[in-house]
Amino acid sequence: MSLQFSRRDVVRGMFGGAVGLALTPVSLATLGPPPGMIALRFNENPYGPSPGALKAAAKAAALGAYYVDGMEKVLLRTISARHDVALENMVLSSGSNEALQAAFVAWGRKGRIVLPGLTYTAHVPYARRMGVEVVPVPLKDDMTIDLDGIAAAVSDDVSLVYICNPNNPTGHALDGDALRDFCRSIGGRAVVMIDEAYNELTDRPEYTSMVDLVRAGENVIVMRTFSKLFGMAGMRVGYGIGRPDIAKTIAEHVMAWPNGVGLAAAKACYTDDEFIEYSRSKIFEGRDMVVDTFRRNGIEPLPSQGNFVFANIGRNGREFQQRMAERKILIRGRYDQYPDYIRVSMGKIEDVEVFQTVFSDLFGAPG
Repeated sequence: MSLQFSRRDVVRGMFGGAVGLALTPVSLATLGPPPGMIALRFNENPYGPSPGALKAAAKAAALGAYYVDGMEKVLLRTISARHDVALENMVLSSGSNEALQAAFVAWGRKGRIVLPGLTYTAHVPYARRMGVEVVPVPLKDDMTIDLDGIAAAVSDDVSLVYICNPNNPTGHALDGDALRDFCRSIGGRAVVMIDEAYNELTDRPEYTSMVDLVRAGENVIVMRTFSKLFGMAGMRVGYGIGRPDIAKTIAEHVMAWPNGVGLAAAKACYTDDEFIEYSRSKIFEGRDMVVDTFRRNGIEPLPSQGNFVFANIGRNGREFQQRMAERKILIRGRYDQYPDYIRVSMGKIEDVEVFQTVFSDLFGAPG
């Protein structure tokens, strides 16, 4: 039985039961892309959640009247065992974004926060509203993170350094050993927070990850999410791995209570190696298709180790984004310091095929 067929069976079973009765066409209309649109904008994995995650979510939803009581530890024990860390090294959050916000608020009270000038920043506006001072350091000319520039910006009044690796939106992954040296060097002056939302999609996940520094007791916190490879963006489950004192500080600033449906799905998905490999293969296939589309149109995109591709198209990205939306394809093209860049996320292969045609038509058309 193929994975796709199994997933259809699971979904059909869910809609045949009590859970399905609650998910009417009206309520479902607000989930996913707008009707008739192809969404290649939010770095999601539309092949998820896994069949096992859907089954677990359905069972948990049937018990949705009850508060979560211990389920979070079941998930964290599974994750901690894989990474060979203690439960005290773990912190759970509603997606990784909540933990990122919690860390920015916690350490922002102690000093300034340094980060790359172009990176993931959904958590930054919240921190700034809370009075946190954030210091961006420009990328290098080749659009990679400037570790030397960031190190130079870490003065005595800096409490936290944030690095997204692979970086979003560029897709670039820093060399693992270079980043380790950076973390060890900076760790004596500030906490280094590594956002590894896309780690599972890198060429060498273990080498690229900084979890080994956590095991060594370094001043590092690693953030992960179930929103990307695992296809659970709407279920909001994330976690951090850090020294017990660092994990405890973040946990004390996390506000949301655990989501039982999301926790159950995450536990099932995390150990579903078949689904994980299936998703990776589809993401890589789609990524190659997008890269090929750019190159056939004379554009050399940045090399990516995420589920998205970033490229300078030589024209206003915001305007091109709007033209693509008029053709029913949603991409990202709003980067103030880089107005000619767009980011294309992966979708289902059939959706990426449509992107290939529409992009080439619009890019080659006058105006």
